Amino acid sequence: MDFFKDSDKNPSKEKYFPDTNEFELINISKELPAAQEMNAKNFFGVLTEIEIRDLLKDSKLITEINSRGFTNTLVEIAPLSFYDNRIFIRTDKGETLVHMRLKVDDFYLKKVESNLKMVYIDWLLTQNIRWKNKEFKKKLFEGQEYPGLNVMKEIENFISLLSRKIGAHLIFNIPEYFHDAVLFHKNFKFLDPEKEGTFRAILHNFSKVNLRALSEFIHTEKIWIEEKKEIYNWKHGEMIYSLQEDLGEKIFDASYKRTVLEFGKLKMRILQS
Repeated sequence: MDFFKDSDKNPSKEKYFPDTNEFELINISKELPAAQEMNAKNFFGVLTEIEIRDLLKDSKLITEINSRGFTNTLVEIAPLSFYDNRIFIRTDKGETLVHMRLKVDDFYLKKVESNLKMVYIDWLLTQNIRWKNKEFKKKLFEGQEYPGLNVMKEIENFISLLSRKIGAHLIFNIPEYFHDAVLFHKNFKFLDPEKEGTFRAILHNFSKVNLRALSEFIHTEKIWIEEKKEIYNWKHGEMIYSLQEDLGEKIFDASYKRTVLEFGKLKMRILQS
């Protein structure tokens, strides 16, 4: 599955493939070489650079970045193929503030027995490059070099606008770390209801624990699940955002909600070193 193999995620880490049997990649775009060549300069073979810049403005992403003190920013669109594209927002000195890699293709989703166009968030990075003092390093999440820009709402708005523009049905990502999943969780849900319920149980059990500390506890395997009598083992999984309300109701149906509620009641504690 080259769609997932070629990624901007850390190459030293495992590859992030869908971990359920719900996804089946159809890969329609790879069957369209003529279209790829004809639209090589367009984003997803459809959107022009001007249209992408307009969507960045409409989402308020550029406005929010400017309000952080980064004016005169430069936007770089880098189409790699019909279905695989990068976007960079940089300072006028070429320093990266935002790096997104988005892919699109058709998938068969067994839950609804339909072929659906999905936008995949392969990589998403925001960084406030002004925080260069070493003392802040100890406050960073794993995988970070600088603190983020706190523009997640605007980025999700942008990806949603873009996805609707090309007629996509769903947006999904496969979070690398627990804290990444927390950032997406306002609009995204794990496709696996057991995973979603357990995730919510963690947030409930440790609502008073700092997110950075909680993420560290999870990735160093220090969270104990009382009912299962086992350590919680973080496993990546697909998180889905439906662009159509009726489709979302089919995916996250009554059965899904019951399972989420059941696992959301799990009791947990932090293991002492």
